[in-house]
Amino acid sequence: MFRLDDQARVFGVTAVENLFITEYMPHADGDKIKVYLSGLYHSMRQDQDFGVREMAAELNMEQGLVEAALRYWERRRLVERVSDEPPGYVFHHLGQRMLTGQDNMAGDRAFIAFSDAVYAQFGDRRKIRPGDIALAYEWVQDLGLPQEVVLMLLNHSADTRGINFSFKGTQPLAVMMKEEGVTTPDEAEGYLNHSKLTHQGARSVLLQFNQRRLPTEPELALYRKWTHEWGFDEKAVLAACAETVSANNPSFSYLNGILERLKNKGGGTAPARVEHTLKQENEDSAALKRIFQVLGVAQRNVHAGIPAYLALRESYSQEMILLAAQSVRARGGMFEDLEPKLLTWKQSGFTSEQQVRAHLKELKNHEPLLLLVFEASGQGGRANEGDLIKIRQWLKDGHSEALILEAAAQARSSRIKIPYMAKILDNWKKNGVTTVDAARAQGVPHGGQGRKVGFQQYDQQTDHGLTPALGVDLLREAREQDGQ
Repeated sequence: MFRLDDQARVFGVTAVENLFITEYMPHADGDKIKVYLSGLYHSMRQDQDFGVREMAAELNMEQGLVEAALRYWERRRLVERVSDEPPGYVFHHLGQRMLTGQDNMAGDRAFIAFSDAVYAQFGDRRKIRPGDIALAYEWVQDLGLPQEVVLMLLNHSADTRGINFSFKGTQPLAVMMKEEGVTTPDEAEGYLNHSKLTHQGARSVLLQFNQRRLPTEPELALYRKWTHEWGFDEKAVLAACAETVSANNPSFSYLNGILERLKNKGGGTAPARVEHTLKQENEDSAALKRIFQVLGVAQRNVHAGIPAYLALRESYSQEMILLAAQSVRARGGMFEDLEPKLLTWKQSGFTSEQQVRAHLKELKNHEPLLLLVFEASGQGGRANEGDLIKIRQWLKDGHSEALILEAAAQARSSRIKIPYMAKILDNWKKNGVTTVDAARAQGVPHGGQGRKVGFQQYDQQTDHGLTPALGVDLLREAREQDGQ
């Protein structure tokens, strides 16, 4: 038994015929050359246990690429597959294959016919590389697409992507045709017509974005979803593009969100329905933005707030909602405070904008007195509708402005001033106090011993300025009266 020294595997020589370098190597890409040289090296050393998987690991290539390269050399008749399980290959002598007419140029008639057809189809419009033809021929052999279908696919790619399209970039469409069961030229014509419309539509979208380039595969997939699955046509998609003008970087992803929102609304996918829905959305968004402005709050996601806004519009006019926004803003109110305010007006019998305006106008007459109350009591902030209603009620109860201001002065040390004033005035009304002097007399000491009436019985050091015995109940009642 004879074998080479193990060192020869590292320091020896693998003979590569000049015919390979001059006739075959110029037409093959780097991966195919790597696979051929690796196979030649291991075949010369009779490495029986070295297969496709080991070659892929050695060359740091995907196994599928190794198999594709071996099929390429099979078609050139330099390699012959002699077994399937496991795959086995024989490397032939190039000079002998050429002299006997067994190389690719004489042997692989189907591949030659396919090559001639591709060259004829492109003519002098583009120089086709042998590697491109080899890749396209794999769609015939490996995917099972008829040669006529592959030629139609190449023509379609030149039409939609330009004459210098990438054969590798076309391969995903070839795979999709295989998965869709396209097996005849008629089926291919229908499928590719749809694909052409998809390309044209996607390019129209890109033009709307001021982007002059070809659509990517993910973008084409989104366009197919919009038109094939969701039912939008090109005009409807372009109508939705108008909504992307506010985006800093309009994209297919951004447009996808708009179309998905329209689909979920169920308003229809026809262009006229899309335009109507978008117009209504814009009107609702503008109305909601106005409400946020009146509230004085930062504008959040307007589209997310539209359902809540439309729910309010079912019962109240836009004008009444704006009036409610003005009313709740005084105490730093939010959008969520609008409905309680509107409900309060409704329960008070105010069902129109005119009634609410008259109500607010009448309350406005009490603003000067309320400002004096704020000053006397040390109340901070802005006057709101609830405070004005309190002033109006105290006046209706027969309290003079002077008496109200005296109550404000006595409430100065309280943390909850308006509710505390309400308790003071209520107590004075029960005791028949109608003058400032009488009010002050309530707190005058008897015989040098200090005496405080019920509403004055609090300890300044306790929580909220009230004793646990009487203050907590008083505070609870005051809060309840103030709607807290």
